[in-house]
Amino acid sequence: MNDTKPILIIDPGHGGKDIGGGSNDIFKEKEMNLKISLYQYQRFQELNVPVHITRDSDIYLSPTTRTEIVRESGAIYCISNHLNAYKPEARGVETIHSIFADDTLARKLFQAIVAEGMLGRRVFSKAGDSGKDYYFMHRDTGSVKTVIIEYGFATNKQDTELIVNNWQGFAEAVVKAFCEYIGHPYSPVIIQPEQPIETGYPTNTPDWKINAVNWLYRQNLLTDQSWKGKVDESVPLWAVATMLQRLKSQLEK
Repeated sequence: MNDTKPILIIDPGHGGKDIGGGSNDIFKEKEMNLKISLYQYQRFQELNVPVHITRDSDIYLSPTTRTEIVRESGAIYCISNHLNAYKPEARGVETIHSIFADDTLARKLFQAIVAEGMLGRRVFSKAGDSGKDYYFMHRDTGSVKTVIIEYGFATNKQDTELIVNNWQGFAEAVVKAFCEYIGHPYSPVIIQPEQPIETGYPTNTPDWKINAVNWLYRQNLLTDQSWKGKVDESVPLWAVATMLQRLKSQLEK
């Protein structure tokens, strides 16, 4: 970290002995949080946005240490990056703001991630005991305006594949949205997609087939994960009709 007073401090949630609840057999939350955060940290530096980061390696920070770093950074804003975990059917991005703040920034970041292809779940705040914020990243970061981002659910196969294959796209969407929020010039970057990592597809399924079927899932035209195992089989008429009905319903909204 440098000594310049930042506008923003990025917080990769968890770290070290704390792997994070949003972990699965493909990634640990602490590692994906750090990957997303370091990408954003570099991009904000390239865009000349004064930025700090709470950790830039796999180290453990206690809640007290983490919030002290944020409070003493001089930053106006904090983005705390996380991944969610719940029931397998739970899906989508969540952004969380303080009970004492409006939802403008949280909603803008949420909408940007949804526009990049992640299902939207909710924008919310949560009160704890004695009228204080429930989350320590809101409760103990002083005057810093902190937004917690839960990019999706590690316990959901669709979210997991979206995160693994498009984490850079979601990270970049946050960079762009934040720049727009503070009125700072933004220049896009060309993101080179990583090799897809999938669950459920037959071995040696070509990337173009995986990407095509993943698009159907992102649009919620397909929801049954078993179709991934039948990617080369003919689609029955009833399945085509179901997808067309869902598409028609989305267009009529």
